[in-house]
Amino acid sequence: MPCNKQLDAFEHSLKGDPNAPLYLRMSSIGQIAALFSFLAVLIGSCVTIYHYIKKALNKLFAEQLKAIDKRMDDLDKRIDAVDNNSCKNYLVTFLSDVEKDERIDEIEKERFYEQYEHYTKQGGNSYIKHKVEKLKSEGKL
Repeated sequence: MPCNKQLDAFEHSLKGDPNAPLYLRMSSIGQIAALFSFLAVLIGSCVTIYHYIKKALNKLFAEQLKAIDKRMDDLDKRIDAVDNNSCKNYLVTFLSDVEKDERIDEIEKERFYEQYEHYTKQGGNSYIKHKVEKLKSEGKL
């Protein structure tokens, strides 16, 4: 076993060498176990810190997203109100023209019915509906 003696002598000579790899400078299983224990604690600590930071960031982002969602909901309501008023204005103007017996072509009628359907789907009020039914019964629509 001359090879083992040479290897032991080589490892023994490296134990005092500060540039030698750490595992070669350790002389006992206890030191190696302590190194692994230290690494396990270090990794566990890093994982714990990571989870803590992740949780804090998720909470922060959730709060910011709630504020953005609220703003988006407010914008949606405003857009719906503008759309509703725009439809109502168009419908009132169109119905007024029909009442005045102004010439209305088929494309204008088609557009009117598209807008009217959109308006009623949005929950439009009954005075427009009442006016449309009246003009239909008179044969003007």
